[in-house]
Amino acid sequence: MLSLLFTATVLLLVRFSSAAVIKPRADSFKLYAYGSDIPEGLSVFIADGVAYAGTDVPADATSIANITLSTEDSTSGTWTVTTDSGDSFAWGITNSGGDLETVGIVNSTTTMTTSGFGLYGAWAYHLSDAGEIQMNYRAVPTGTEGLYAIKWAAASTTVDDSALLINLRTASPVPISDKN
Repeated sequence: MLSLLFTATVLLLVRFSSAAVIKPRADSFKLYAYGSDIPEGLSVFIADGVAYAGTDVPADATSIANITLSTEDSTSGTWTVTTDSGDSFAWGITNSGGDLETVGIVNSTTTMTTSGFGLYGAWAYHLSDAGEIQMNYRAVPTGTEGLYAIKWAAASTTVDDSALLINLRTASPVPISDKN
C-alpha cells in the first residue's frame, strides 16, 4: 500500500512539474563586429538602410536604428531585422556585381540577396549557391572615427586593404574594468 501511495505521489508530481513550460533559447539576437584592425565588439546598427558598426553614427543619416535580428526561416536562411521602433525588414546583401556589396535591409527600391544567412555557433555566415559557408564581411572606414560601413566581399574578388576583414558575431563584448 505504501508503495502504491508513493508511486501515485511521484506520478502526480511528474505530471504537474512537466506542465511547466520550458522556454526555448532566445531566437532573436544582435550582431557585433570583430576584427584585428577595429575596436572589438562594435555594435551593428542601420542608418538609411545600410549596416554600420561603430561607436558613432553617420552625420548625414536621416534614419538611424538599433536592430535585433531573428531567423525567419532556418531552411532558406532568411533573417528578419527589427528596429528599436518596431519596424521589420529583411537582412540582405546587394547583388550589383561589384567587388564590395552593401549589407543592410531590404526596402522597395533595392534588389538584395535575402536568403542563405545563418549562424555557426555565434558566427554569422552566408551560404553560397554552391553550399559553402562564407564569412566575407568587411568593415570600410567612413572617415568618422570609430564608424565603419559593413560590406560583403564576393569570394572571387580582390579587395583593397582599406576594407578590413571582420566577423559578425552574436557574442557581445565583455567589459573589462580596472579593479584597482
